[in-house]
Amino acid sequence: MDTIADQISVLAEMLRDVSSVDEPVEMLRRFGQHFWRVRRIDYLVSTSRRGLPEGHYKVTRAMTPGRLDESDGGPNPWRDWSKLSLHTGGFLGEVMSRVEPQLFNNLRVTDDPVLGDALAGFGSCVASPIFDRGEALNWNFNFHKDPAFYTRKHLVDHFLTTNLVGTATRNLLAVNRAEELNRQLTAQLEAVARVQQALLPIEIPEIPDLSIATSYLTSQEAGGDYYDFFPLPGGRWGVLIADVAGHGAAAATVMAMLHAILHGYEGPEYDPAAVMRYANRRLGMHRIDATFVTAFFAVYDPADHRLTYARAGHNPPRLKRGDTGEVRVLDDAPGLPLGITDEYDIQTGQLELDLHDTLVLYTDGITEAFSADREQFGTHRLDEALIGCSGEPECVVDSVHKALYQHTRSLSRDDDQTIVALRRVR
Repeated sequence: MDTIADQISVLAEMLRDVSSVDEPVEMLRRFGQHFWRVRRIDYLVSTSRRGLPEGHYKVTRAMTPGRLDESDGGPNPWRDWSKLSLHTGGFLGEVMSRVEPQLFNNLRVTDDPVLGDALAGFGSCVASPIFDRGEALNWNFNFHKDPAFYTRKHLVDHFLTTNLVGTATRNLLAVNRAEELNRQLTAQLEAVARVQQALLPIEIPEIPDLSIATSYLTSQEAGGDYYDFFPLPGGRWGVLIADVAGHGAAAATVMAMLHAILHGYEGPEYDPAAVMRYANRRLGMHRIDATFVTAFFAVYDPADHRLTYARAGHNPPRLKRGDTGEVRVLDDAPGLPLGITDEYDIQTGQLELDLHDTLVLYTDGITEAFSADREQFGTHRLDEALIGCSGEPECVVDSVHKALYQHTRSLSRDDDQTIVALRRVR
């Protein structure tokens, strides 16, 4: 190639082409196709001693430039590493014993113990170590038929170029590995999320005199929100909403543990405080570090429309009065979150649902949803959404969702968002 302008044109084309590739083998193939138009090479050999005993190496490539145009692009040393032969000594081994770039003119190598007479027709060579974390784990050898072709300038260029390409290859391998691990992690989290949602009620139960609506919106990964309904002796019903601290598989696992614990509870007491003490004791037996559960558990008796409840560190529910439309906060009956301490005490509260009263349970993914300027949704916006709806459970869910979107302007969530709305209808 005659002019500097021609070389720059080829190099620009090479960089554009190589930047579009996401496989190391293909990147090296395209690099060679372009670069050898600028720098004449008659034969190329690359070696690696990664993970091998001292003095041992494997030949990862041995080819003429024309072979890079073949459809397979040559061997894949990352995929076929175990199939490559192990070597010691020979011309390559002798060069690699000196960890520095080397120039050979008037070269004559015949009957090599590793390459045989493959190098017999070549008269000059530049050899460069390719450093990885300070070690010369790979080498690149360029051969030319002319015994005086390569110069000290070629050696410097070759040393820099091979190490830059080596760095790019390692980065591409790291990116591919990270993407593969991310795909695996995403698949696992999606599987956990499917299991998690399978533990939620399949359908809303028919509880006398109550109209019920629920909403469960997950974040981008598996989380720990949980709601459930439990038929109890005497026609009563247990209603639960809970939130495991954190996200991901650990939170979903604790949520599954809580599901099993509560569905395995057999009394004899069904007072909310007794149920929460039982859940706390069982969670404490399998405590996971830095993980706790907030919960609100209520027992509803259709006979007198009375609700007895306990609040284990959970967000205070909202009560929208049917006669006035005002919103009241149920911040009594407090207790610590579950799974923090073995010495556990919790209070209970009582409430009689009047006609058209609506009780709204929710998790902190609602009130802690952020806007673009990092302002939380907050309880005041939640109350405004409740005041602005009719009180019908479906209207509650819809009104809160609309208010959330107006605040965040996003359909994605940083945390699970759960709503359970119950209204006395007769």
